[in-house]
Amino acid sequence: MPKSIEGTLFYTIREAAQELHITVGRLKSYIDQSRLTSERIGRTEVIREQILRAYQSRRQ
Repeated sequence: MPKSIEGTLFYTIREAAQELHITVGRLKSYIDQSRLTSERIGRTEVIREQILRAYQSRRQ
């Protein structure tokens, strides 16, 4: 379940991969290729909901 911080939803890499129906490895390669951007909150790498939704709309 995504976490909300100050009104912004953040997905872990695993959650984002599930949302996109792809593997974690493929998602990490998309991040490496700059197709998606992630950020770190503490030790956890997360993707903002807005970035995830924008990527989903470009794929369709």
